Amino acid sequence: MTAIEALQAFLPDEQTAALITSDVNRRYLSGFASSAGAVLVTKTRVRLLLDFRYYEAACKRVQPPVEVVRFTKLVDDLNNIFLSENIKSVYIEDETVTVAKLHQYQSALVPQVLTEDLSQKLSEIRMLKTSDEIEKIITAQRITERAYLEVLNFLKPGVTERKIAVELEHLIKVYGGERVAFDLICITGENTSLPHGVPGERVVKNGDFFTFDIGAVYEGYHSDMTRTVAVGHASDEMRMIYDMVLTAHRKAAGAIKAGGTAAEVDLAARDHIESCGYGEHFGHSTGHGVGLEIHEAPIVFKTTHTVLRDGMVITDEPGIYLPGRFGVRIEDMYLVSGDKPRDLAAIDKELTII
Repeated sequence: MTAIEALQAFLPDEQTAALITSDVNRRYLSGFASSAGAVLVTKTRVRLLLDFRYYEAACKRVQPPVEVVRFTKLVDDLNNIFLSENIKSVYIEDETVTVAKLHQYQSALVPQVLTEDLSQKLSEIRMLKTSDEIEKIITAQRITERAYLEVLNFLKPGVTERKIAVELEHLIKVYGGERVAFDLICITGENTSLPHGVPGERVVKNGDFFTFDIGAVYEGYHSDMTRTVAVGHASDEMRMIYDMVLTAHRKAAGAIKAGGTAAEVDLAARDHIESCGYGEHFGHSTGHGVGLEIHEAPIVFKTTHTVLRDGMVITDEPGIYLPGRFGVRIEDMYLVSGDKPRDLAAIDKELTII
C-alpha cells in the first residue's frame, strides 16, 4: 500500500477529505518541494494545489496519481472542490496548523473541520520507508561520511570548534548535500559533556575528546551520525567510558528487530549504562526515526512501545556525559529488517585517536 493509498484508507467515506498544508507532508505525498500550497486527498483523487510560482515546475515533475492544480485563491478554490464533490468534513494537521489558521479554516471552509488523527496518521505512514527513501537516506549518510573523514585532517590542537564546523558544512555541500541536516555539533574538551553543545571559539587541545554530531540532506532526506574521537591520546578513564558507550550502542543495535519495540531498544542501552553506575549521566532517549525530518517517529525511549516494523529507520545513540569534564556519544542509523538490522553507516565505531 502506498502512502496515498494508506491515507485514502484512513478516510471513513467519500464525503470526507484530508487537507495537508505542512511543507514536509506536502513533499512526502506529492514528491514536490514548495514553500506554499496544499495537498487535498479524497477517497478517489489526490490533488497538489499550487500557485503560479510552482505550477509549471510541478507539472513537469509530479507523477500520477497526483494531479497538479493551479489555484488563484486557495480557500475559494478548495471550497469549489468541496461543493462540487459533496465533501462534508475535512481533516487538517493539528500538529502544524496554527490557532489563527485553524480559526480561518473553521470560518471560511464549507466542510466541518476535523483536527484529530491526521497528523498522527501521517506520522505512522512516514515511519515505513520505501526503497527509494532508504536509498536517499543512505546517500545522505555517505556524503556525511566522506565529509567527516576529510575534516579529520583539520582536527588538531589550536583549531577552534567553529573552524571545524564551518569546514565540515562546506565539505557536505561540496560532496552533494543540499544542506546540513541540522546545526552541526562540533565540540571539544569539556564542551563534549553538553549533549547539544554549540560550536564556538574553544580551541582543541591535546588529550581532548572531540564530538561530531553531524548529518547531510540529500533530496530532502536526512542522515544522522555521531562520532567521538580523541586528539593525541586518551586517558584510561576516557577509554573506559568510550567502551561503555560502545557496548551500550551494540546492545541497543542487537535489540532492533521487527516485532520488537522501541522501548526494548532503549532499555538494552540504558540497562547496560545503569549497571555500570552511570545511569544518571545518560539523560536522553536512545534514538529516533529519521527521514524527511531529522527527528521523526518513533522515539526510541523506554516508555515508547511502538512496535518496530521492516522499513523503519531509527538511530541508536547512547551517551555518557560527565559535567565539566567530557562526554561520549556514538550514533548510527539502522534499518529495521527482520531479526537483524542493517547498519547504514560505513564508518568504524571503535575509538579513533587523531
